[in-house]
Amino acid sequence: MGQVPAFMPSARGVEMRIVYWILSIPLAILIAIFAVSNRASVTLSLWPLPYEIDLPLFLPIMVALLIGLGIGLAYEWLVNGKHRRAAKRLDGELRHLRPDDSKGAVGDQRAIGQDQAS
Repeated sequence: MGQVPAFMPSARGVEMRIVYWILSIPLAILIAIFAVSNRASVTLSLWPLPYEIDLPLFLPIMVALLIGLGIGLAYEWLVNGKHRRAAKRLDGELRHLRPDDSKGAVGDQRAIGQDQAS
């Protein structure tokens, strides 16, 4: 009764899924409205090169936002790498020091039996 079967999602997983959809649907609607509202064509010139590209206005804006998001995510991932490594190292040490649950229960029973025999 204490453990949830592996095939059943936890309550936290269901809650996170609901939060994901509550945030994703309005965001997708806002992006669609932004794209439809900014369909005007703009000329993007690639300055020292002699090339010019005509694009809908929303496209360069969205590409710039995605590039900025990618740069920010990469920066945070690199900066937090030392924390991830430390957490992984400490987790390994904890697993090494923590006895296996099944062995601990048997060992405790033996110790209790020895104390009662004395």
